[in-house]
Amino acid sequence: MHRLCAGLVAVVSTVAAGSIASAADLPAKAPAYAPPVVAPYNWTGSYIGGNLGYGWGSNPIDLAPVTAFAAGTVPASIVDNPRGVLGGVQYGTNWQFNRFVLGWESDFSFSDIKASQTLVTLPVGVPTATSAEQKLEWFSTTRGRLGYLLTDNLMLFGTGGLASGRASASTFISQAGCPVGFCLAGSETKTKWGWVAGGGLEYAVGHWLLRAEYLHYDLGSFQCGLNCNGFVSDNVGFSADVIRGGINLRF
Repeated sequence: MHRLCAGLVAVVSTVAAGSIASAADLPAKAPAYAPPVVAPYNWTGSYIGGNLGYGWGSNPIDLAPVTAFAAGTVPASIVDNPRGVLGGVQYGTNWQFNRFVLGWESDFSFSDIKASQTLVTLPVGVPTATSAEQKLEWFSTTRGRLGYLLTDNLMLFGTGGLASGRASASTFISQAGCPVGFCLAGSETKTKWGWVAGGGLEYAVGHWLLRAEYLHYDLGSFQCGLNCNGFVSDNVGFSADVIRGGINLRF
């Protein structure tokens, strides 16, 4: 009996020792994979890019009565719906402070915001045509910007500052038989200064910044046109709303 027990103990010991040795030969279990932590996007830096948009206004050319013509010959206002495309370049710099982004930006755009119109009147049976045109030839701004990060890569921003542009207006009044008949003409072109304000959304991906924004500008008004010849005065204001998209390269 003692010999049987001793034999069993020996067998069990041998098997246990073999199991321990086999376990020791197995490779250690690799630790679980932990993906690298991605740092949040940082908006600090300068950028340059381009923009394209559409603008529309509602300021007409206002005309005063012309004493040389019968009452009702010259319309009180004309050409009141300037609109068109504009596009250009912009550059600026951002500084990020936690969830807020401060910055400045300047831009320059060529503009085709314009309108023209001709009205014909017959107050005393004599056809009289009044033609006018207004146009914004180029448009530029220098603005401050304040943004709030809705996510690390998406910013809601407001903007405002100084605006300038090259504006022109012309008016031509003619009766039947002109130039033998009675005609008046005048035009004016000026560089105007004013203000601009708006806001939009900007999305960052890598070195690229994609933007959609709205702006309202007001460059004031000017008078001259036919007032230059002393017979009629006109007044035209240059203000409009603009929506545009832009893309910038951050460096």
